[in-house]
Amino acid sequence: MIILKTLRWDNCFSYGKGNILNLNSSNLTQLVGTNGMGKSSIPLIIEEVLFNKNSKGIKKQEIQNRFVNDGYAINLTFQVDDNEYEIDVTRKASIKCKLYENGDDISSHTATNTYKTVQELLGLDFKTFTQLVYQNTNTSLQFLTATDTNRKKFLIDLLKLTEYVEFFEIFKEASREITLEVNSLESKSDTIVKWLNENKLESIDILPILNLPKSSEKDEQELQQLRSDFEKISENNKKIIDNNFNKEQLQQLETDERRLFKGEKIDLDAMLQKHGNYSSQLSDAQAHLDKISELEGLCPTCEQEIDWNQMEEINTNYFNAKTNAHNNIVVLDEHIKEAKVNNLKINTRDTLQNEFENLIRNVDNSLPTEIFDGEELSSRIDEISSRISNVRMEIEKIAESNMQAERHNTRLDIISEQTTNFERELEEIVEALSKVEERATHLEILKKAFSTNGLLAYKIENLVKDLEQLTNEYLAELSAGRFSLEFVVTNDRLNVEITDNAKIVDILALSSGELARVNTATLLAIRKLMSSISSSRINTLFLDEIISVLDDEGKEKLVEILLGEELNTYLVSHGWTHPLLAKIEVIKEDNISRLE
Repeated sequence: MIILKTLRWDNCFSYGKGNILNLNSSNLTQLVGTNGMGKSSIPLIIEEVLFNKNSKGIKKQEIQNRFVNDGYAINLTFQVDDNEYEIDVTRKASIKCKLYENGDDISSHTATNTYKTVQELLGLDFKTFTQLVYQNTNTSLQFLTATDTNRKKFLIDLLKLTEYVEFFEIFKEASREITLEVNSLESKSDTIVKWLNENKLESIDILPILNLPKSSEKDEQELQQLRSDFEKISENNKKIIDNNFNKEQLQQLETDERRLFKGEKIDLDAMLQKHGNYSSQLSDAQAHLDKISELEGLCPTCEQEIDWNQMEEINTNYFNAKTNAHNNIVVLDEHIKEAKVNNLKINTRDTLQNEFENLIRNVDNSLPTEIFDGEELSSRIDEISSRISNVRMEIEKIAESNMQAERHNTRLDIISEQTTNFERELEEIVEALSKVEERATHLEILKKAFSTNGLLAYKIENLVKDLEQLTNEYLAELSAGRFSLEFVVTNDRLNVEITDNAKIVDILALSSGELARVNTATLLAIRKLMSSISSSRINTLFLDEIISVLDDEGKEKLVEILLGEELNTYLVSHGWTHPLLAKIEVIKEDNISRLE
């Protein structure tokens, strides 16, 4: 049993400092105040101190009183079985959380781990705790009018059947994974079977590999030479003709007497110089003879009378000098003529000798004397080309045959090896597939068993009967037996039927007061059912604005019922009060709320 005892808080929501609420002092207490005073904040403060979060999702910075802005503090004492506990929380820039058990500090190093300890002590998760401690009309109304899926989800959470859902998800995931495994194995099996069917060997005979004929290297070289000769036939024939002409010239020069002339070249310079001297002597003697012949009596120079005897002697001397010079010139002219003839022969000899030597160098004795015949070369080329081509064709034919034989033989080897491997692998896959399919069958059964149509549906169907019975007990008192509620299971659907004096009516057709009775009865039944099925029962219950739409008779009935419950219930309202019930009023002044 969990007993929440004393709640203390400072600066939470609209409250200031020094707020205290005894949570187990009265069986039924009214918590009264106008809208915005902070009545509904108290259960949120309890949620914050025990779980570090609240059901409205209000952020931490919004929990502190915005008009005080100095952080907040919460302290709660509670009892679990025979042990007394106290939790103290202070939050400003950071959070400080202390937990005491029978006066001893049992806090963890971090606030997060301390809160985990609190949850373990309570034996309740946040969602269950909230549904046990705090109820309002909106929550239950959603349950009653929700779709089948959402109604089941509400009941699963309410009746703590989430374990079944978790198991379903586990088996669903396992089933999905094993289905993928089955599909993978089947795919592999189908692939192997298809391959085996498509690669059945019609013959297993190995084809022989033939030896390739060898081409003649000599034929190749000869063909290459013949083609080269054919391409150069005009050039080569010109070379042969020119070479033959050079040979003929060489033979002629070899016996030519002009080239064989013996002798040395005569120097004409000395002869020509002598010839010039003799010509000068001849001219000088003739000039003097001419002057002497012109003399008549007196010397033209000295004007003395000429000695004709002496003149005769002088004339004779000049005449002899002239005759000697003339004779020498005649002889010298003959010698010069002979020298020129000799030198011409020498020059001719040297020219022919140079030409002879050039011809010796130019004559190519390796060349044939007969010119090439183009038609004969072409015919020879065709003959050798045809022979080589036939050999190559034979080589290609045999090579192609060998290639096909190698492909055939290689395919035989590969297919034979792969067939053996695939057949062995197929056996392994079939064996594995059998085991996996058996596991898949079991998982499918478990998945269906834990689905919303399996054990979960069976569990819900049985538990909603308890909820239905409890609801109708409260509803009979609140409506004087007029209304009843029934959960109808049709196939896998869970529907809610309301009867008014034994007539089925749509829940949305009820008036506000009628709906409030059904709603309140359902809330109380849910609370009682959760307390009975939960391992932890809790004393505190906040009913927020439940009575706002009830008439006076309904309110009195609700008070009567709640007084009979073993709870510390707080009726939160903003107007109605009961004179015989304990009352706590929430007052707000200067933006600060307090309890009175």
